Amino acid sequence: MVTFKEYVTKRIDNTIPQVNEMFKLIWLGVVDSMKLKGAIIRTIKSEVLRKNFINCIFLNGIIFLGTYLIYLYWVSPMLNYLLNHFPTLSNMFSIIYFSLWVYPVYIFSIIANSKWYTEIAKESFIISGRTTFANSTNGILSSFVDEIYRNLLFGVILVMSAIIAFIPYTNFINFVIITWLYSFWCFDYKWILRGKWNLLQRIQYFETHWAYMFGYGLIFTTCSFFFPMLIGNAIFSILYPLFIILSISAKPTKMVNQDGILPKQIPIFYVPEIIVNVILKLYVKYQNKQGDAKSTPTSKQN
Repeated sequence: MVTFKEYVTKRIDNTIPQVNEMFKLIWLGVVDSMKLKGAIIRTIKSEVLRKNFINCIFLNGIIFLGTYLIYLYWVSPMLNYLLNHFPTLSNMFSIIYFSLWVYPVYIFSIIANSKWYTEIAKESFIISGRTTFANSTNGILSSFVDEIYRNLLFGVILVMSAIIAFIPYTNFINFVIITWLYSFWCFDYKWILRGKWNLLQRIQYFETHWAYMFGYGLIFTTCSFFFPMLIGNAIFSILYPLFIILSISAKPTKMVNQDGILPKQIPIFYVPEIIVNVILKLYVKYQNKQGDAKSTPTSKQN
């Protein structure tokens, strides 16, 4: 019979090869995400991919990022110089500029990008030789529920990331969270189009391939994470289509060695899932109370 001490010693001894495997998987993810030449070639050859990618570059790179950089590095310094004695006017101009141009264009870009990303993912999926799964009525309803839960989950993660950003010395933690999130966003299009897994199954698959997925999102996140929010988001929006295209043909690998102390699965989305479930339960309770409140006067009248 193996004693507890022997068991712990064995686990620790097996951790070194497990760590080596982890770094190999991270590197494999990095390598797969750096095959940008292949993604660009596919984009050039496909009219659908080329059209949507050009739209992304034009809206995010030229209209949004371009005009924002012009304001940031040319218009704003000039205004500060001209209105040196009238700082209130300079602040008013900034408020007007952001309210009437930057934020409306930013919101529009989110909506337009979502449509273009979906078309890029579908076309890439078809080019790879796969066919999309036709949902039944129940499947469509399930997909709709999944999408609501998915958006709530991502919203909670982004809020958590924003809160963490205000805590000193947590920049690395935030970087790791965003890296996994970006990676999930890249692969989720493929999994949805495949039509075999619900959201929880997709999350489980992602969490069991955590090392590879971190590597895949590493370069992508590095390109945009360290810039100011609006600039970083614009860079993200330009590069995202390429990483979606690459994810379609990528083949994630999970850790084989399970004898060390590193986990088989990291519950990356565990805390956000708990928060979303609490939000949904509170919402259901609120709706039930509203329903009871409406039915009470009716019953009294009868």
